[in-house]
Amino acid sequence: DGFGLAGKAQLDKLAGASGITIALSEAYDKGETDLTGVLTKVKGQDVQAVINWSVVPAQALVAKNMKQIGLNVPLFQSHGYGNIKYVEAGGEAANGTVFPCGRLLVAEVLDANHPQKSLLVQYKKDYEARYKEDVSTFGGHAYDSFNIIAQAVAKVGTDKFKVRDYIEGLKGFVGTAGIFNFTAADHNGLTTDAFEMLTVRNGKFALLDK
Repeated sequence: DGFGLAGKAQLDKLAGASGITIALSEAYDKGETDLTGVLTKVKGQDVQAVINWSVVPAQALVAKNMKQIGLNVPLFQSHGYGNIKYVEAGGEAANGTVFPCGRLLVAEVLDANHPQKSLLVQYKKDYEARYKEDVSTFGGHAYDSFNIIAQAVAKVGTDKFKVRDYIEGLKGFVGTAGIFNFTAADHNGLTTDAFEMLTVRNGKFALLDK
């Protein structure tokens, strides 16, 4: 899908500068139910790792099919893997998967003085109490967006240009995705510091380095 294609373009752009050689690049249909064919091609290239960039349910197949064909190398996923349902679908094979993500999924293990911890723990508690399911990062993005807009409107009213100008000057806004610092040229407001490298350990999300 579009997310996968955009990820591929960035990987193609950045791999060389990071000392990574892309041995083989393969696409698969987002509705795929078996990826052994694609992964067998990958295995034939004697790769040192696999990167799967997707947000579709088929991403859970990658780990399972890698294990089935004996492709025993590290598996890296995109930040779109930040939903425990993908881990559950991958079963035991999902253990060891590595991916970048915001800190919401590991809120409880953050240091007590981490600037995001209190917000993340409260959001996770409130979300799971209301919706009776494990939190994922995706709801947090909407939560951040609404709160940023709400703060802007509270400060400058509903004129869209004033709201834009306020947000472009907003610094140090603590959200679920990170600490936002916007400018007129940067409407994303986050840097790579907003991410942690996470892994799957015993069927649960965990910090990679702990």
